[in-house]
Amino acid sequence: MEILQEFKIIWQYLKKYKKAVINTAVLAMIGAVITAIIPYIYGKLVDAVSISAFSLDFVLALLGIWILMSVCSAIFRRIVSLKSGFIAIDASNDLICKNSGHIINLPLSFHKEKKLGEILSKITRAGEHLREIIERIVFFLLPQFFIVFIGITILFFIDWRLSLGALIVFLTSVVITVYRTPLILETSRNLNEKFDKGLGILNDSFLNIQTIKSCAAENFQRDKIYKSYREELAPVFRKLWVFWDNTILCQQIIFSLGFIIVFGYAIFLLKINQISSGELIMFLGYLNLVQAPLSDLLWQWFSFQQGMTTIKRTRKLLTIKPENYNPSGKVLKEAKGKVEFKNVSFGYQHKNLILTDINLTALSGQKIAVVGGSGEGKTTLVDLLSLYFLPSKGKILVDGTNIRNLNLQFLRKIIAYVPQEIILFNDTIRNNIRYGKPDAAAQEIVAAVKAANAEQFIETLPKKYEQLVGERGIKLSTGQKQRLAIARALIRDPKILILDEATSSLDVESEKLVQEALEKLIENRTTFIIAHRLSTIRKADKILVLEKGRIIEQGTHQELIKKKGVYFKFYSLQFQPNNQSK
Repeated sequence: MEILQEFKIIWQYLKKYKKAVINTAVLAMIGAVITAIIPYIYGKLVDAVSISAFSLDFVLALLGIWILMSVCSAIFRRIVSLKSGFIAIDASNDLICKNSGHIINLPLSFHKEKKLGEILSKITRAGEHLREIIERIVFFLLPQFFIVFIGITILFFIDWRLSLGALIVFLTSVVITVYRTPLILETSRNLNEKFDKGLGILNDSFLNIQTIKSCAAENFQRDKIYKSYREELAPVFRKLWVFWDNTILCQQIIFSLGFIIVFGYAIFLLKINQISSGELIMFLGYLNLVQAPLSDLLWQWFSFQQGMTTIKRTRKLLTIKPENYNPSGKVLKEAKGKVEFKNVSFGYQHKNLILTDINLTALSGQKIAVVGGSGEGKTTLVDLLSLYFLPSKGKILVDGTNIRNLNLQFLRKIIAYVPQEIILFNDTIRNNIRYGKPDAAAQEIVAAVKAANAEQFIETLPKKYEQLVGERGIKLSTGQKQRLAIARALIRDPKILILDEATSSLDVESEKLVQEALEKLIENRTTFIIAHRLSTIRKADKILVLEKGRIIEQGTHQELIKKKGVYFKFYSLQFQPNNQSK
């Protein structure tokens, strides 16, 4: 049965806490038994005082037992509530951590294709639903139905006809709930998709707030959010609400008519002396005891199904194959940084090649510049070196070893990347630098900061190294962020360095400071420079010119100028009228 499969999924998150779950479940059942006994006690109490010669001691004893049972029931509920809450919190956090860790391990291609907001929505909503299922169903609703079972069983001993009537009401309620659930769930699935989409738009809005403001697009973005939430999400929510209210109405009518009929029959039995006054009171007590969880049935069943739908959607993320980190792969004892591309071609899904037959050799310590127009494959070429994508053909070697045979974490640790657009964590300056080497000592951080020409601006900040940089480093200037990125790369002491024109968007003063820091960074390291400003690569040992994914020219600056080919044209466009003298 599907319900058993769903509980198996829940158990996957609970089995880690097996002992605590069993102990809490036992306490919940004991509490349920105590609660189920209470109506029996006050029913007997009514019968005890109904006779003329009743025993005061017996009545007082029953009252004492009633008080004791009520106190014990309250204590057990409190203990179960605390323990189940702790288990639910831990299990939901486990789900979030497991899924988040898996997402982090997925290839870069996944992150480029998916919206961050939608992924966050799936994971956080699944964690929230798991917590609610464990708290409200596993440790609350199931014991409640155990009470229902005990109550109906005791009702059979009072009068089988009354018990049968209560059971018919119970089963009718269950049938209506199960029948209506698919309609509600289908709408709920649609609602989840709208929620994910809406959260994705909100996330994009806040992450790109500077772009929105610089384009004066506040009204446009607000309209986009309005359309997502008011025009797309709200109608689905209203539809779900109508389904929900109609189902509750049906259930309330069933409860009211069913229990009125059963109660009327109980009065008739009392009139003809088939049951005593105490048994009638006892019966009413059990009717109330049974009705409470039945009233919760629709909401809890719907919550369970909705929660399982969300959890299953999130579990699908776990089926996406993560990167192969090759933990048993080779680790070079002393990396030198020699890089070779041999007949390398690449295309997504091996179609529409972006790079074709790339052959190049970068000796240890050499500076290799890569130039070309937009979309020619420059970034893809360096991405292949870090194994963000696998070559469709050919192989890439580092110090003579195919990078596919290297431990992936080792490979990426010997490569540092300084992009044109620096993204920092919303954390302190110290922690952003230390991210390149988590175990870095304080003196190592200071040395990296000095080498990156960042010490001067850091010392002017109110909290210096403990200063928060803001979301994506928004509190810092572009030049300051560049220097922190260089410090983060320096502290790693990489053997291979990738620079994506780190000075292209800086003012003159910042460019001078960053350029000085870069010269220290690239010293004695194999460096790949994605060049947009050709003035920065004239000293490169080799310049590669890419066109339509192929290397059409390569050589030094002077050699390529003399050829008067594509590179010469690029250079001429940037440096007219001085190109002829170069």
